[in-house]
Amino acid sequence: MQASRPNDGLLFVMAVVLGAVLFLALSDPVSAQPAAPNAELKRVIGRVEVLRKGQTQWVPAVIGDRLVEGDDIRAFAGAQVELGLPDTSTVVLAENSRLLVTKLEFDPQSQSRVFLFHLAVGKVRATVAQAALTLARIRQSNFAISTPTAVAAARGTIMWVFTDGASTTMAVEPESGFNEGISAGAWRI
Repeated sequence: MQASRPNDGLLFVMAVVLGAVLFLALSDPVSAQPAAPNAELKRVIGRVEVLRKGQTQWVPAVIGDRLVEGDDIRAFAGAQVELGLPDTSTVVLAENSRLLVTKLEFDPQSQSRVFLFHLAVGKVRATVAQAALTLARIRQSNFAISTPTAVAAARGTIMWVFTDGASTTMAVEPESGFNEGISAGAWRI
């Protein structure tokens, strides 16, 4: 029988700890979870800035940036930015405008979505991807833009929204061949 050395126990504990550290380092639990839906900046013209949720410093926006719930974006004079959404909808923010990303939920399998934005001031044009008719009928799909004085929701349409903070003007342009499923609520202009 072989005598045990005092360092054998310490070596065993160190090997177990090292193995656990390597296991945790090599396994990436974050990548196992699906990425949160986001809005990708597809086009940026002029001075556009982003304020990330929880931050106090505005930073320049660049093509490829991704906005998530709680992020804010603003376009200065002569500027414009286009956001691409996971369902192929787009939102174009015009000059002298500020938009808050309030909610972004999207299920790629069922194509159900909840995209909510708040236009603090300025103009926005949203081209809303046509939701499956059954989703629209059972209200599992929602796309809305609120302002300080109004809220508009639409499915499969183009929405134009303008606010100066005190009053709001909205227009909804149905896509050709798709007039069903258009709704707007709380239209106080």
